[in-house]
Amino acid sequence: MISPRFSCGFLLKYNQDTFAITAKHLLKFIKSDKMHSVSFDNGIKNWSLFSLTNPNEKVRVAKLLNEDKTAKLSEKSTFDDDWLMFSIRENKSKVKALEIRMTPLVAGEKLYVVGWTRKMESGEQRVYEFEYQKTIGNRILLKDLLVPEQFGGLSGAPVIDENEFVIGIVSGKTEDPSSGKSYFSPYLLTNIIPFLDKIKKSN
Repeated sequence: MISPRFSCGFLLKYNQDTFAITAKHLLKFIKSDKMHSVSFDNGIKNWSLFSLTNPNEKVRVAKLLNEDKTAKLSEKSTFDDDWLMFSIRENKSKVKALEIRMTPLVAGEKLYVVGWTRKMESGEQRVYEFEYQKTIGNRILLKDLLVPEQFGGLSGAPVIDENEFVIGIVSGKTEDPSSGKSYFSPYLLTNIIPFLDKIKKSN
């Protein structure tokens, strides 16, 4: 049985549609024996998002929109694009849906991760502070300013700017080839815009 509280996620508004978003690499840890690719294949029957302050106000997801039965969970490359996107079956929450920031990031700009770590059992979501360094491929490299002792459970949380526009999704770490230093490196969310536009055209 999968834990009822495993990681973070958020709601994303794009044009007139709202989607549920989290990190794809979570499937490595919560997959059933029936799951071998980025597809639930009857391995996961229900997925919902909820706030620790109001756990009964749930967002129940419907379809995994970026399902890919050719992307194997055993292959590291599957998680280069570290995002899952769901359509929504039911939304009983009062959570604000975030919108993607379209303007470029500026070196030294403050960014924030909003969510709960796995050890937190209750209370308002926490806000952690970072400083943008650079972008490498589909990752933004961030310098730690105000962070939790352990990041476990924050995967899938949104990275936002000071105006509450979403920049990225908490994913993992990336080494800066120019310095050899390892940075906290969320997935850059603007990369999913072509997928969102494709969904819009197909509807």
